[in-house]
Amino acid sequence: MLSTVLLRGAARGNAAALLKSVRLTSLNSYSTIVANTQRQAVSKPLALAKQISPIVVRNISVSTPRMASATSSHTRLWTIERIVSAGLLAVIPAAFIAPSQVLDALLAISVVIHTHWGVEAMVVDYMRPSVVGNILPKVSHIALIIMSVATLGGLFYYIKNDVGLANGIKRFWAIKGKDSNQ
Repeated sequence: MLSTVLLRGAARGNAAALLKSVRLTSLNSYSTIVANTQRQAVSKPLALAKQISPIVVRNISVSTPRMASATSSHTRLWTIERIVSAGLLAVIPAAFIAPSQVLDALLAISVVIHTHWGVEAMVVDYMRPSVVGNILPKVSHIALIIMSVATLGGLFYYIKNDVGLANGIKRFWAIKGKDSNQ
């Protein structure tokens, strides 16, 4: 109880300095001291300002702050990410209902970019330079870019030179295992 009163008084007049100067014997004496200090503050604001030392607040950070670019706004990218995510709800069924190279290419681009942004968020969150060093986050990001480009290239190759993405998935789903009844 006394500690909460002291902490509340610390914001008003640095209770720690008051405790050092005057020994408190009870809660009543503390309230008397605070009341007297507040009366002095009204009558002599400069005298009280000299007596009260400011409370020092330190911000403790375990990682270096990552500043956003001063010239760009990330709200546009966030909006594009949401549009692509919502667009997948229309592109996926359309690619299976009316399979074509155009819809397959749109499906491949949408899925790869959506996956890329999701994995990129994980790389940024979990590969912080303060935790793993400066090299590993850069290597991870470069590896992600290479994997995304290779995946998109492979899907385009499959769309152009084989049955297409939607038809390939349909054929994969049609495969029956050895144990299934025929």
